Amino acid sequence: MNRKILFTGGGGAGTEVLWRILSEKYELYFADACLESIDGRIPCERKVVIPLANKKNFADEIRNVCKVKGIDLIVPGVDEELLPLCEGRNIDMPELFAPSTDFVRLMLDKLECANAIELAGLSVPKTLPFIKANEIKFPMIIKPRSGRGSRGVYVIGSEEEINAYMILYKTSPEKVVVQELGVGDEYTILVAGDKSGRLRAIVPVKVKQKKGITIRAKTELNMHIINYVKKFHEIFKPSYIYNIQCILTKEGVVLPFEVNPRISTTFCLGVASGFDPFVRLTQSDNDEIFMPKENYMLERNWSNTITKC
Repeated sequence: MNRKILFTGGGGAGTEVLWRILSEKYELYFADACLESIDGRIPCERKVVIPLANKKNFADEIRNVCKVKGIDLIVPGVDEELLPLCEGRNIDMPELFAPSTDFVRLMLDKLECANAIELAGLSVPKTLPFIKANEIKFPMIIKPRSGRGSRGVYVIGSEEEINAYMILYKTSPEKVVVQELGVGDEYTILVAGDKSGRLRAIVPVKVKQKKGITIRAKTELNMHIINYVKKFHEIFKPSYIYNIQCILTKEGVVLPFEVNPRISTTFCLGVASGFDPFVRLTQSDNDEIFMPKENYMLERNWSNTITKC
């Protein structure tokens, strides 16, 4: 019988590609708080409505969905869902395709994430609490200490713009961090470890165009990126899937500005390049680290679905 897999964040940009590539091999379901956001090419019977992660009954609803559908693997795709799902691990819940709770909690906090990377002796952009903004030169990045999808992330060029940001987002200093602006090429990297934390895959993706999510990108086996990821993984040893977003400077310095402890919208590009995480991370004893043997390009365009209603 095919493995039954539930992806949360089913309205994400990479959903329909995952359906096209994996649906003949696995019994896939896609969950979202808004069913209408899930791609129309996915059958209605494979779409599942779930509450928002901030609802008290979120974990219970996921548990119920999994029982009804017979789900045996949950693949979370939304930051806010990660900790509730991690904390519900082993409590009548299917296997969770996510790193450990400690790694998730650390990486969701952008200040603590940067501090941990620096403490490990790896390169990282200088990242400080808002109250220390005067220690970083303009232009700088300002963003929420916890958040996702480039929401609230801006390049700030003056003190006036900082004040405007705080007013516009109606936020408080303790919820904001400032970060050095890295200059160079942007990469988003799919990284995977097996259950014991052994490194099993590196898929570096060079970003060509981005607007909140990655619009155009291609896989590229850059050795500066690959060597950095190997060092990072050896130190933190995460299991399952995570994503590193970084800048590669012209001097070859890797500057990770975020580490997302979940699949990203470019996860589909790794799958398209031949990486099947549901075999390689859970069943294979092969020590080989997967990397794409050819370059693959991702281009996202609008698709309009019109139906009678």
